[in-house]
Amino acid sequence: MKRFVFVLLACLVVFCSGCGEKLTKVTGKVTVDGKEIEGATLTFTSKENGSIFSSGKTDAQGMYSLRTLRGGDKTINGAMPGSYLVSIVKKEEDGPPKKDTSTMTIEEKVNYEMSLTGGPMTKKKFIYHVPKKYEVASNSGLSADVPESGSVVHNFDLESN
Repeated sequence: MKRFVFVLLACLVVFCSGCGEKLTKVTGKVTVDGKEIEGATLTFTSKENGSIFSSGKTDAQGMYSLRTLRGGDKTINGAMPGSYLVSIVKKEEDGPPKKDTSTMTIEEKVNYEMSLTGGPMTKKKFIYHVPKKYEVASNSGLSADVPESGSVVHNFDLESN
């Protein structure tokens, strides 16, 4: 019985060893050609483990603060310590302004939505407010290190060319 209790406690210790890990506060500013970008999404993806990531969105002054997903849909401020690849994206679909479809019949709605895309095989076109080259972390050329404790500021001064 003592052995069973010991094994059970050892398993609990191993299982919960990462549960209370402290996160580091990560903030900063994003600009493109010196201009603050509102509504850009930043994602920090761990270089060691691609399933570890934190993200944030810029405000009107281009400022962001990272949050990390914990326990389903709960997010908490900060990022786990480590080295990260960074992606930054802000884009919108290019095309005519969308109509309110709430009063349309199903057939009208389907026809309207098909007219926006030009059909099922047409690729969507986007307007990039942050250059496309920063959209994928592994190709963006952006990286950041998050220390074990405290807080860190990572500013990203991006260029459109």
